Amino acid sequence: MARAVIIGAGFSGQYAALILQNALKRVAGDHEVTVVNLYPKFTYIPSLVWVGIGQINVNKTQFELQPVYERLGINFVQGRAKEVHPDEKFIVVETDYASVHVNYDYLIIATGPYLNYEATPGLGPENGYTHSICTPPHAVETARAYRTLVERLKEGDKARIVIGTGHGRCTCQGAGFEFISLMHNSLKDHGVRDRVGLTWLSNEPCPGDMGIDGFETQKGPVSFTSEDMVRALFQDYGINIEVNSHVQKIDEKTIYTERVDGSFREIPYDFAML
Repeated sequence: MARAVIIGAGFSGQYAALILQNALKRVAGDHEVTVVNLYPKFTYIPSLVWVGIGQINVNKTQFELQPVYERLGINFVQGRAKEVHPDEKFIVVETDYASVHVNYDYLIIATGPYLNYEATPGLGPENGYTHSICTPPHAVETARAYRTLVERLKEGDKARIVIGTGHGRCTCQGAGFEFISLMHNSLKDHGVRDRVGLTWLSNEPCPGDMGIDGFETQKGPVSFTSEDMVRALFQDYGINIEVNSHVQKIDEKTIYTERVDGSFREIPYDFAML
C-alpha cells in the first residue's frame, strides 16, 4: 500500500490528485490519495479578475471539493499544513477542531505562489493601501471598494486609478492587463470614464512585453508588434503608460517609483490595484 498526500488543491494539486488516483487504479494494492487544502472549495483563479471588477459573483468561480473527492475515492482534509516531518513521513495539519497527523509515503507540495506584499512597504490589502485580485477575499474586497468609488464618481467626484505591478521583480502581469481593460469598459458603462485618470504601471520594458519580450505578427503586407498594438489600444482607451518602473513604497496617496534610467517618480492615486 502506498499513501500519496498532496498539499494544495489549486490547478497543480487538483490535477495531480485526479491523474494520480486514476493511475493507481491500475496498480495492484490498496493505495490512498489524500488532498490537504486550506479552503473547502476549488477556485478558478483567472476568473477573479472579473470578480474584482464586480462583474461576476465569487461563488461562480468555485465548487466544493469534498463531493468531487468522495465520488473519486480521494481523501480530503481541510486545514492548514503547518509542519512536514520527512524522516517520520507525516505532516501536521491544523483544522478547525484540532491538529492532526497525516501520514504519507509520497508527498506533493502544490501550495502555489507566496504573495510577498511585504517586499514593498505599503503594498497589499491587509497591511497596505492597495487592492489585490490574487485570492477570493481580496477580489471580493476590491469589488466592494470599486463599487464605492463608482458611486462617488457618479456624484461628481474625480479619481486617479493605477493598475499594474507592485514591485520591480513581479511577474505574470496578464491579470493586471486584463483588469485595466475591464475597468476601462466598466467605467464607460457606468458613464464615469471621463472623470478618471487611468494609468498602467509596470516593470516591463515596454507595454505589450507580456513577459516574453513581446511578439510580432503580420496582417497582409503590414507587420506590427505587441507593443504597437498595446500602445494603440491604450491611446484609444486614454490609458497612461508608466513602464520600466519599480515600485519602492506606497502611502495612502502616492506611489513612489524608481525607473530603469535611475529617475524617481511620485504617482498620486485614489484607487490602486497592484
